[in-house]
Amino acid sequence: MQSNMKWCSGLALLLALGGCMNSGSHPDTLANALDACRRGASHAEVKLSGVMNKVLGMRRGPSGSHEGFILLVKGGPGEAEPDAYKVEDNIDITGFIALRRGDRIELMGQYECNDGVIHWTHHDPRGRHIAGYIKVNGRTYQ
Repeated sequence: MQSNMKWCSGLALLLALGGCMNSGSHPDTLANALDACRRGASHAEVKLSGVMNKVLGMRRGPSGSHEGFILLVKGGPGEAEPDAYKVEDNIDITGFIALRRGDRIELMGQYECNDGVIHWTHHDPRGRHIAGYIKVNGRTYQ
């Protein structure tokens, strides 16, 4: 429950700080991505690893079908609870990922400063965006 409260608090802060400037294209830590958001970036590339906590289900939008899930990422030193981040993966590109609570996940994607969601966890079929991925149970989805 505390993790969800941290996620909601972080989301509210990021909504207030959302900007319109793009960040660089090199993946970085989440702390650096949040710092880029505070400086006015609209998004930042990130590489994260954590544990899948909850599948949010499927939704269809203008950019395709997406599978959402909550990733728990270990907090900094002295933090008892991991931080929770929402990930939206385009399954029209990666294919369906069979996720279970407790799966160890590594991913690279784009952290959106306006809503705190991580997108672009796949390759860009048009080659205009840095390729992301999701690794789960030894398999890479791009």
